[in-house]
Amino acid sequence: MMHFTLALFVTVIQWMTSLVPNGDHSALAWAVASQSRSVSEAALVTAVAFRESSLSNEAVGDNGSSFCAMQIHKSSGGNSTLLESPEECIAKGLMMLRESVRIDRKNPVAFYARGPNWQSAKAKGISRDRVAIATRLLRGEKKR
Repeated sequence: MMHFTLALFVTVIQWMTSLVPNGDHSALAWAVASQSRSVSEAALVTAVAFRESSLSNEAVGDNGSSFCAMQIHKSSGGNSTLLESPEECIAKGLMMLRESVRIDRKNPVAFYARGPNWQSAKAKGISRDRVAIATRLLRGEKKR
């Protein structure tokens, strides 16, 4: 298991550096690699964190209502302590993302992105975007 995690860590660091060059992504990459159940899940988490925060665990959005790299809203249990811990941020984000995938496998990020409005065209578009980024990461393609 440790070998898988270390190999995935190297892969996630490469993905993150391709998306946001010149940043220190080590803490966030380790959190993703050590908590993801598969390479494809790690790619999806990386894609969501990229779009939500440009891979910054210090990100605060939605007028102070969303926190960390995964932009977890207060209504979903987000709070400022997530800014201090990439591990907690990714753990919470993964829990939410896994639920989103369970709710709609065709649009796996729709519920994560829009909650009760997960069936909207906007939510489905956000999901398609995140899945496309994850797919490009898995294929080793450069960002667009």
